[in-house]
Amino acid sequence: MKIIQHFLENSLRNFNYIVYSEQTKEAVFFDPFDLERTLPLAQKVDAKPKYLLKTHDHPDHIKDVESFLQIPGTKQLHLKHNEVFDLSENEKIVCLDTPGHVMNHQCFLLLESQVITGVICGDTVFNAGVGNCKNGGNPEILFETIKDIFNELSDDVKIYPSHDYFLTNLKFAKTVDPMNSFIDEYIHSCEDTQRLGEFMITTIGEEKKYNPFFRAMTKKFQSLNNKSAKELFIELRAKRDVW
Repeated sequence: MKIIQHFLENSLRNFNYIVYSEQTKEAVFFDPFDLERTLPLAQKVDAKPKYLLKTHDHPDHIKDVESFLQIPGTKQLHLKHNEVFDLSENEKIVCLDTPGHVMNHQCFLLLESQVITGVICGDTVFNAGVGNCKNGGNPEILFETIKDIFNELSDDVKIYPSHDYFLTNLKFAKTVDPMNSFIDEYIHSCEDTQRLGEFMITTIGEEKKYNPFFRAMTKKFQSLNNKSAKELFIELRAKRDVW
């Protein structure tokens, strides 16, 4: 299974993802926003546009959905929570209901030989952050999603968010977790990669080091703020909304 991450260079700093099978060369397009830019990427690696999956229905995630479905032989997949889609015999995608950013949000686990290697996060989890809840969401429900689903994933699982807010999120994290040296380390790394026009792929384990919304799940960070995990998470989300 191969993952193409493409930065669209728009004002919302969207990423688009194409996941294709190394065996069948059939490709899944996630939240297609700009097919003029992403279709050539599939063609370059001889991957055939076949399936479409949406994380949610905000405009910046569905712009080119209808255009994709006009390509002969394509279809949209409608998966339920925990439903498995077989991209090939050993390459699978598992759907997860992940409400919070909006109530009908879904994320997608990527499995190779039954091992979870990555997750298409949509707007639920970002590098060093989580999605806002200002347009049809609920921070209390988002807390449960992060606690029960993402925080339980293995540390080596890679995350594939729908936007690049990494540097901004790290700078916010520094304001609420000023003694965390990992934040400084990743700010420097992020600045270096962005100067080169590149983007870091991080893991769940890395996010637990500096992402304040994952840090909220730890006893240490809770005690520093004298709050429960849920209280701290909701407070952090409110602060990030106006930061």
